[in-house]
Amino acid sequence: MIHTAELDLGLGEPNKIQKWYRDRNGPAFNGNFAWCDASITFWAFNSGNHSTVTFGKDFALTTAHAKAFKNHGQWHVDVAGIRRGDIVFFDWDGTDLKSRIDHVGLVTGVSGSKVYTIEGNYSNKCGRHTRMASTIAGYGRPTYVHSPGPRTGLVTFPGKSFFVMGRKSPIIAAMHQRLLDVDCNRYETQTNKDTWGTGDLKSYSAWQRKLGFQGSVAQPGSDADGIPGKQTWDKLKVPRT
Repeated sequence: MIHTAELDLGLGEPNKIQKWYRDRNGPAFNGNFAWCDASITFWAFNSGNHSTVTFGKDFALTTAHAKAFKNHGQWHVDVAGIRRGDIVFFDWDGTDLKSRIDHVGLVTGVSGSKVYTIEGNYSNKCGRHTRMASTIAGYGRPTYVHSPGPRTGLVTFPGKSFFVMGRKSPIIAAMHQRLLDVDCNRYETQTNKDTWGTGDLKSYSAWQRKLGFQGSVAQPGSDADGIPGKQTWDKLKVPRT
């Protein structure tokens, strides 16, 4: 769920999520409609979590989604016990009333009183945010189904725009390990393996050159400049984690 949401970071509007939701739910969603909960529905559907996150339904109305969690006995008030993967609902006025919910996001982590999220349609974009209890009305806890063993399959190429300095993702960590496996380790440190940095550029450039491409990190736009492309990514075979 979180991996699928990360692929849409930076998405503006109008966008593919609005189109997808409109195609499924009709002309009532024409135009530039509010898409924060449509994003949750989209990420749930495309990560195989439609039945657990949205109970097999499509939600664009945050109050209806929060009510569904309550009806299923999965609604929690405020932030006590909130954790990664929860669906968090916001009331900017701080009333904590489900009828006054304004916005929704996906929890990616918690540190003390800070709740880290990915949210669609905040300032018309999809982005990461840090939230505090004062604006959180409550959260729903999906009953995610975890497979008994490691996930199978490979990570689909996320696009060149995904690979920007400071990007933090389990995809980066999985790629890091694969570059070590294929003897393309040009890292100066093994810390922050999940964060895209200069070591990733150098190591990926080494992978590109190993496949026969020309160029280097010092030559932006060359075939071996360290920025992954679909052809080299598919050959690297980065596993899902």
